[in-house]
Amino acid sequence: MEDSPRLVDISGYLSQPSEAEIECARLFRPHEQLVIFDIGACEGEDSIRYARHYPRSRVFAFEPLPANQALVRANLERYAARNATLYPVALSDRAGDATFHVSSGRPRDLFAGENWNYGNKSSSLLPPAQNEPMHGWIEFKESITVRTETLDEFCRTHAIARIDFIHMDVQGAEHLVLNGAQTMLPRVTAIWLEVSECALYRCQKTRPEIEDLMHRHRFALGFELRREIEGDQLFLNTRHLRPWGYFAGSYARAMLRRARSVAGRAKHALHR
Repeated sequence: MEDSPRLVDISGYLSQPSEAEIECARLFRPHEQLVIFDIGACEGEDSIRYARHYPRSRVFAFEPLPANQALVRANLERYAARNATLYPVALSDRAGDATFHVSSGRPRDLFAGENWNYGNKSSSLLPPAQNEPMHGWIEFKESITVRTETLDEFCRTHAIARIDFIHMDVQGAEHLVLNGAQTMLPRVTAIWLEVSECALYRCQKTRPEIEDLMHRHRFALGFELRREIEGDQLFLNTRHLRPWGYFAGSYARAMLRRARSVAGRAKHALHR
């Protein structure tokens, strides 16, 4: 069993751009003054990425787990992410107090190396769907009470009129966050979130259900990264002009790859 999460060196992890960071860079330019929400910030890794890449932006990092909050604060300071701010709250579909199911554990195969926090990345407002350890090693032995807020109310009280990019990693509670954002969703340009092919948490919405929910709010799928069970998807608001430039760029890149593939096959045929 893993001890409480500790401050570890994430410099190597930050040195390689994430898929979300790469796709975000195709939407926005580094000099823009963006409003970015990192919902489920964990240790602040993605908040740091966006704060660095968009230094004129405001990055709002939401993390309800106290042990992780300490890591977020330390990492924001260590990596000089001065345009990112931690908010110690869970975004959900209602304001108040809620039970938060705390994950722990350590895999036998230390796939991210010895010096890494493993068990602190799966905590959720939803309880696990099964009694046995998730993925064979993630356990939920503790529950705490956390403060919740809706995205709509947070934006109202902080005078936020739009959100350019949302990075959401809330372990099955995506639909709760979205249900608490009915007013703001039309004013959000892009949302990156995690999806699952099966319900790992009780009452979790699976990938097809999330896709249906996003489509009903006029968001179109722009990018996806499929894994065996869980994956990531980027949804773009079709009400806004900027996503259409993203779609055009994606189409152009696909056509270029196809042309290169055809040219490669033709060249190979000529040399046979």
